[in-house]
Amino acid sequence: MATCIVCNSLDSVPFSKKNGHDIVRCTACGLLFVYPIHASSSDIYNRDYFEGASKGFGYVNYDEDKEPMKPVFLKYLNIIDAELGGKRGKLLDVGAATGYFVRLARDAGYDAEGVDISEHAAMLGRAKGLRVHTGTIEDASGIYDCITMLDLIEHVPDPRAVIKKAASLLRRRGVLIINAPDAGSLLARILGRYWHLISPPEHLYYFNRSNMRRLLDEEGFDVARMTTIGKWFTIKYIFKVLGRSTHIGLFQKISSFFSNKSLTRLSLPVNLRDNMFVVARRR
Repeated sequence: MATCIVCNSLDSVPFSKKNGHDIVRCTACGLLFVYPIHASSSDIYNRDYFEGASKGFGYVNYDEDKEPMKPVFLKYLNIIDAELGGKRGKLLDVGAATGYFVRLARDAGYDAEGVDISEHAAMLGRAKGLRVHTGTIEDASGIYDCITMLDLIEHVPDPRAVIKKAASLLRRRGVLIINAPDAGSLLARILGRYWHLISPPEHLYYFNRSNMRRLLDEEGFDVARMTTIGKWFTIKYIFKVLGRSTHIGLFQKISSFFSNKSLTRLSLPVNLRDNMFVVARRR
């Protein structure tokens, strides 16, 4: 029986089926989630996820695909700076992958480290001289001024446990940053089961702003800010996602065309207003 991790309701209805996974909707709070949830998804995040994406999800080249996001990540850091009053203390990036954001935070003056479930990604991060540990937030210890979860919470088998652990690692009034898909956004509601961010087995949970706020409140956080911040993507990545979500071969061909070395870095700003950027403080 599907139990909602936000409101504990047992009342859920089928929402969609994709990639062989059933997604249900909690009728009480609107949470969308894959059911049944597998206890671990670590096998998904192997080398192919970060370098190839031959199974239809992941990245052709993670670091190249993230490079256009640099101005956005720097904007995140400016927000964190303001929330911490300019004190650049200890920062933990959960779901750090190869450490792209960890490096930017370190270069900005933070005592920054990351953790990622993928041994391959964490190893690449360590090869760059970054402190990226293999594991999950459950393996982390110490006290932090800021914890970031950038496009992470939708991937984990138990978001409540992750938020609870973050609360135990943050100092009082420490800052938690979450960026995640917004299932209550206008685009998500219009597209329904065709929303491109419905992508199991990568994405397991789809929050709206109300149930996200409720979960954070119940785990000891005050939401200070909840907004939408657009992203930048390579054109190659945009058409890859379109091809994956629509199964239209032309999009895949266009993506392959932009894989040409001279075109691979071309990027565009994208703000479909279907994500939520959340700043929360530990009580």
